[in-house]
Amino acid sequence: MEKLINLTFALLITMAVNTTGYCAKNEHIKTEKDRIEVVFNRKMNFNDLVKIKLDLAEKGITITYRMLKFDMEGGLESLNFSVDFHDGMSGSAWKNQIYNNTRFGFVRDYSKDAKIPLAVGSLE
Repeated sequence: MEKLINLTFALLITMAVNTTGYCAKNEHIKTEKDRIEVVFNRKMNFNDLVKIKLDLAEKGITITYRMLKFDMEGGLESLNFSVDFHDGMSGSAWKNQIYNNTRFGFVRDYSKDAKIPLAVGSLE
């Protein structure tokens, strides 16, 4: 059953990429010299999540959406995800109610002197 869900999600991603004209710049991923941040909020829709997944994959980062729920307008309402950086760092988080001002996602700091190399979940 899980393989069927993953296959269905992969097909939906392919369709979304083909219909949205995927572009390389992603406003939902903030990158600095040694830092990457993704923050999810209610203003995001399915296509935004697809773009995030594809852009992170290009950077060698795997994000898996385990559960997605959208409101009647297509805004992200609830999310369960995991992220793997393939360098020994990974994490997962779940949030039942996501709002426009929610700071929920992850921050990965690759710098050697990082006080917090990975934060996943609430970013308050």
